[in-house]
Amino acid sequence: MFQRILYAILTSLLLWVAWPPNNITPLLFIAFIPILLLERNLSLSGEGGTGKKIFLYSWLAFGLWNIFTTWWLINAHWSGLLMTTLVNGALMALVITIFHFIKRKLGNQRGYIALPFLWICLEILHKNWDLSFPWLNLGNGFTENVEWIQWYEYTGAFGGTFWIWLVNLLLFSALTAFQKSKNWSSLALRLVLTIIPAVLVPIQLSHLRYSNYEEQGEEANIVVVQPSIDTYTEKNIMSNEEQAVKFLRLGNFEMDSTVDFLVGPEDLLTEGTYIDKLEETSPLKLYKAVVGQYPNLNIVSGATLLQHYSTTPTSPTAREYNNTEAWYDVYNSAIMINRYDSIPYYHKSKLVPGVEMMPFSSVLKPVLGNLISSMGGTSNGLGYQKSREVFTSADGQFKVAPLICWESDFGEYVTEYIRKGANLLFIITNDDWWDESPGYIQHLHYARLRAIENRRSIARSANTGVSCFINQRGDIIQPQPYKKPVAIKGVIKANTELTYYSKAGDVLGRVSLFISGFMLLFAFVKGYLKKVNSLAQR
Repeated sequence: MFQRILYAILTSLLLWVAWPPNNITPLLFIAFIPILLLERNLSLSGEGGTGKKIFLYSWLAFGLWNIFTTWWLINAHWSGLLMTTLVNGALMALVITIFHFIKRKLGNQRGYIALPFLWICLEILHKNWDLSFPWLNLGNGFTENVEWIQWYEYTGAFGGTFWIWLVNLLLFSALTAFQKSKNWSSLALRLVLTIIPAVLVPIQLSHLRYSNYEEQGEEANIVVVQPSIDTYTEKNIMSNEEQAVKFLRLGNFEMDSTVDFLVGPEDLLTEGTYIDKLEETSPLKLYKAVVGQYPNLNIVSGATLLQHYSTTPTSPTAREYNNTEAWYDVYNSAIMINRYDSIPYYHKSKLVPGVEMMPFSSVLKPVLGNLISSMGGTSNGLGYQKSREVFTSADGQFKVAPLICWESDFGEYVTEYIRKGANLLFIITNDDWWDESPGYIQHLHYARLRAIENRRSIARSANTGVSCFINQRGDIIQPQPYKKPVAIKGVIKANTELTYYSKAGDVLGRVSLFISGFMLLFAFVKGYLKKVNSLAQR
């Protein structure tokens, strides 16, 4: 039992140490070997309840990994860490348990073939269901080594997940073969012919692409502002006008007639403003005054917008105002202001479970409504829009994807903007919820994957940091210190070409769903037929 617990803890520690920002990335290639050894030992033990034991030991391993890697969620609310530990840890353990079931029914070879695809299915789930949490998707683990993963422009981050599992399984196979034969020459041959090439060939190809890639597109002059307004104190007492003044004052230090965009963070205008009265507010009048000085300027920032309904709405997120039969929706939005009268806006659509949307609301709202309210959210959830919105600059030259907060963590979701013509990515976020912790660093680095997948330059405005630019190779440019009020000016290129990933999306994900479904169905059918034959022979 002690050895099994040790295996579980070792996997969790290896994954944690390998994960950003620790940046001992090569450990990802061996991190799953202990849990594979654990599963193998339990399978060979002949003990009863093997599947249950595999699940529990795996839950220990992955629950600990979630705690070690995302402990900072407790800075926003303790329930966030609890949910990732219990739910995400259990789902990861379930993947290992399903793999064990397939291996037992279909044989070792088919089981190990199925495992990487099963894990990718979990990552697909985390991009699409009500408890979405793609934070620990394995392909994110290479974000501090973008020279290794330039081929994400073809595979997306799922390619990294598959790569990690492939190398782990090759090493595990070599190790178990050596345990049986004690043949050093056979082990060396495996290393030279399969394992070393499996690691080095993708890295070498990626380095070549990284070295030879030339950024594409017209140059855009961007000023990014990091206002550093404390989320827990200042935002509660500062008016929209005061926040807008601070934003514009910082931006003014870098402004001139060549600037195409002035970018501010998520939720910069905290007080809710009705959409039909947006132009009448003092912050927007301040924005318009600045645009009057620079006719080609476009100002993009976050805002809390409200939508009033004159009749009972069909929107599932609408709420009633103090039992007055007046209804409204609340949105976490991005707005753009330029010389034209109309103000385009986009409502955040990938909402954070718990704080911004009630997962499985019909079931959980009666149970967790009060808890959600105590976290600063609402059991009604925020409103959202079903389609992506692209902002077009005043001169028509640039088309911007306004990604709000963790929308930048969803690879295929971002491609929807690209296919709508976006040639620049703006990420506006407020990472102050987690304080000075690995959380804001991880979030910064995950954005680099979107730049590589789509070969799109990024301007990133984070309320308290890290604000920066990211080029089309995924390099971070001019990163700013955390909690420093600052504005930076940079030139990034607006690429219009589509990568394979931008056009096709997560092909590897769809292949994984097919293979996993087929393997699982095959295992059930074979198990059922075996049981029927056994009964017939009695």
